[in-house]
Amino acid sequence: MNKKLTLTALSLLLLTGCANSSTETPKDDSAKEDKTTETTTEKKELKGTAAYDNGGTVNATIVKDGDQLSDVMMEFVDQDGNAITELDQLYGPDKDTQMSIDTDWLDQVEYVENFIKENGVDAVTVDENGKPTNPELKDVVDLDIRPMLAATQDAIGSEKDD
Repeated sequence: MNKKLTLTALSLLLLTGCANSSTETPKDDSAKEDKTTETTTEKKELKGTAAYDNGGTVNATIVKDGDQLSDVMMEFVDQDGNAITELDQLYGPDKDTQMSIDTDWLDQVEYVENFIKENGVDAVTVDENGKPTNPELKDVVDLDIRPMLAATQDAIGSEKDD
């Protein structure tokens, strides 16, 4: 009988011990030091402008996320501030000399915007006529892009003036 009583008491102790360990409250991890550091970068919208020979203007808007360009946008306007949507509005009678590639000029502008966004404005090289010499650009873009580059550089320069 002593053995039964001892076994019962031992069993109760074991059950009580197991029950206490499973109902133990979880430790509060919020007090632990967080070793991860979050960097918050501020997005900046910068604007620059440059002129074409016929009086048209290109406005560049760039968005910087820290040191990276997250967006590059070009907008073309005439002397009266109206949006330019046709190539001859921008280049006048010289428009035919601007296009030897059969790609819509706005598509070419978009390609330049994306190239600048991914590689930076300093990565773009042009010849004496302002046409890109970069292998990635010259087969797709056949415009004088010097005003676009100047407007983008003006936008980047405006950040340094702040």
